Amino acid sequence: MDETLEIKSPWTMVPMEYIDLCIAEIRNALPPDHPLQEHALYPGIKWERRPIFIVDDDTTGGWIRMDFEQKKRWRKTKFKVPAMQVFKDHSELAAIIERDHLAELAAWRPAAAEE
Repeated sequence: MDETLEIKSPWTMVPMEYIDLCIAEIRNALPPDHPLQEHALYPGIKWERRPIFIVDDDTTGGWIRMDFEQKKRWRKTKFKVPAMQVFKDHSELAAIIERDHLAELAAWRPAAAEE
């Protein structure tokens, strides 16, 4: 049975009408010989107002966090690819979403206290 992943702010679901565009952008960001070019990728979750995605890798059944703000050189080529974090399991992904959510809440608390 699949576990349900709770999406919390700052994370949000990618609207269906933008999925194909996001997939194309991810493919364009990867060099032709990158192993992920052969994978079935689905960018279902996005950080609000930032180019950071959590991508389902339907080939392996895992998830990858792709950060287009932080790019890294691919091997010793001229290509720069998004920084990637592969999640080992569902609980690790849920923990990252929870961590980001709590960090966002903490950032808003001082502003709310000043009002």
